[in-house]
Amino acid sequence: MEDSFIIKNLLDQPEGERLELKAGIDYDAISKVITSFINTKGGDLVIGVNEDKSVSEIGIDESTKMKIMNFLIQEIRPIAPIFANIFPYKKKNVMLISVWEGAEKPYYFNNTIYIRQGSQTRTSSGKSISALLDQQVESEQRWERQAVLGASLDDLDIDEVQNSINTYRNYSSNEDFSNSEKFLISRGLIVNGNITNACMILFGKNPTQFIPQSIIKFVVHPGTTSGDSFKENKIYNGNLFSNVRKILSDFDTFIGKENVIEGVYRTEKKRYPEKALREGLLNAIVHREYGASQSFLVIELFSDRLVVRNYGGLQNNMTVNDLKTEHNSILRNPDIAQMCFYNNLIEMLGTGTLRMIRNCKEEGFKIPRWKNANNILELTFPDVKHQFEGITEGITKLAGEGISEGLIEGITGRVMESMIQIVLLILTEKSLRASEIAEKLDKSYKTLERHISLLKRLGVIEYKGSKRAGGYKVSERFMTKTGGYYIKE
Repeated sequence: MEDSFIIKNLLDQPEGERLELKAGIDYDAISKVITSFINTKGGDLVIGVNEDKSVSEIGIDESTKMKIMNFLIQEIRPIAPIFANIFPYKKKNVMLISVWEGAEKPYYFNNTIYIRQGSQTRTSSGKSISALLDQQVESEQRWERQAVLGASLDDLDIDEVQNSINTYRNYSSNEDFSNSEKFLISRGLIVNGNITNACMILFGKNPTQFIPQSIIKFVVHPGTTSGDSFKENKIYNGNLFSNVRKILSDFDTFIGKENVIEGVYRTEKKRYPEKALREGLLNAIVHREYGASQSFLVIELFSDRLVVRNYGGLQNNMTVNDLKTEHNSILRNPDIAQMCFYNNLIEMLGTGTLRMIRNCKEEGFKIPRWKNANNILELTFPDVKHQFEGITEGITKLAGEGISEGLIEGITGRVMESMIQIVLLILTEKSLRASEIAEKLDKSYKTLERHISLLKRLGVIEYKGSKRAGGYKVSERFMTKTGGYYIKE
């Protein structure tokens, strides 16, 4: 994994409340440190580095990592999300273990509570245990743990719950959940027999029935400013996992892909920094302040940028500049965050913004910008833009040629919009039959059949394959004419 810059950023800092270095492997010592981090403010443990920041001579491989991870998961109680990975650093391997501040304090190792005081791991005193128990009471009273009045298991997507059970078993294989309810209880998503707000956000069939402000909006503007006119205005009102899948799919539709030709090989390349945009979306969803009636999450796509705005600004005096360096990961919604972690939606703890910046640079995009004001966090990707302009210009040009040659009559604005949507959809799906296009665009087959016929006559799309198994594809002539193929020298 080429994320060694994360290790470098960590080693540029002194050891302290959230960072410790260890030259060797001592299972008990590692467990005590990790438990103390979970009971305090979270933190990072780097294994394989000496006190002087040089790399030690111990051998670290995947087998070593799995043994340590299995030990931590089995011995620290209650179970908490623990991220571990191996990174190349100065031609050797080091191991990073990262944890959030726990939502179920206090946490124990060998029936002992450990806390972090400065750069030291210590057993907790009576006073600190009392403070941890107070935090536990506060945790149980937060919005995530409050009951959704009138909700029952029938209001949850049990298939989605089962997916989470399956991925959770990959993390902790020692627990056996005979049914969905037991799993949700174990994760604090059912409390005292009640479905919690976090559970509804994560798994609800129709969360907005109970939490109306949980909708997500996606608006595509034709130009560089917002206004009454827009190309698309979508609302996502499903559960978190369903929404994420649909939004990521729509990024492909509206931002698009292009074909990259390197030598004799042709591959697809997305027209946006995929990892960075995915991370930015997940950050907004996970850190959103759902409990406020004025809560919102809006994605706006312009002809020159993409903006993600969510209600729920940075916490604990954190600034935008902190996001560009190694920083504390403070969870507003730990139950939601932890389930996203177990479902592999969150890959690493506390390093997301750094990796977003890195991914944008590696993919040749401008780095993202953040703005934090009035409890609203705004994330902008400066040169991520919709692909309407190029497709519109291409179809308009071919339509003009068709009209001048007498092949077709004039095309209304509504028909043009429909044709653009059809081309966008086919570009995303690669090949579709007319009935599938009608179903996906939720329009009548009879109307779309005429628009598809126009696109065929203009040479924008073509049918390939057998009548039963084939489908419409965007023609190479049109892709070439509109610059759809990106030729890499």
